[in-house]
Amino acid sequence: DIEAWIHRPIEVRRAEIGTEKQQGKIKRPLNGFMLYRKAYQNRVKALWKHPSQPIISQVCGKSWNLEPELIRGRFNAWAKIERDNHEKAHPGYKFTPAKPK
Repeated sequence: DIEAWIHRPIEVRRAEIGTEKQQGKIKRPLNGFMLYRKAYQNRVKALWKHPSQPIISQVCGKSWNLEPELIRGRFNAWAKIERDNHEKAHPGYKFTPAKPK
């Protein structure tokens, strides 16, 4: 349930920081497509016996392009809510990608 996931409490969001591979790293908020992929990947797994992550990504990417604007708009609206809630949980967060060495 994506709507429940994007409305998870601030305490839960802050607790997620300690469970990552890199301790203390704050994840970026998910965009509309990534929320769609998160919701749709379980359907792909149910349809295919043993799909790998690249196959799931390909199917989700092709499906996203075929979705009507209404569906994509809903996920993009949820992404905006996700960004706002992420900002409340982590004020001052700024994405700074690692520079190649």
